[in-house]
Amino acid sequence: MGDVFSADVSKVKRFADLMREIEAITGDAVGRFEDGARTCLDWVGQDDEMSEQLRPRDRKEREDTTKTGTSLMEAIAGISRALKVNGDVIQGAQNDIHEAIANESNKSGRH
Repeated sequence: MGDVFSADVSKVKRFADLMREIEAITGDAVGRFEDGARTCLDWVGQDDEMSEQLRPRDRKEREDTTKTGTSLMEAIAGISRALKVNGDVIQGAQNDIHEAIANESNKSGRH
């Protein structure tokens, strides 16, 4: 006899929901970082030699941090979408099997 496959669709869907929540939290964190970073734009100074040296590095660090956070959010979103699709496929397969069993039971007169 072959291996038995089983899946709890409700758990897959709960995990997908959790990943959507984490995606939203990550997106909010990126937005809060950007807002907070804007309030600190002048920390390197304004018109002196030191500010001219530090400003490009500071800008790059801010941009890289935002890109990293956004990439993380997009990866989590991808996992969430994949879990939803996976849950839908599993649910569809389970529904098809239950329907096939019911059809065969009806043909044979057993319920």
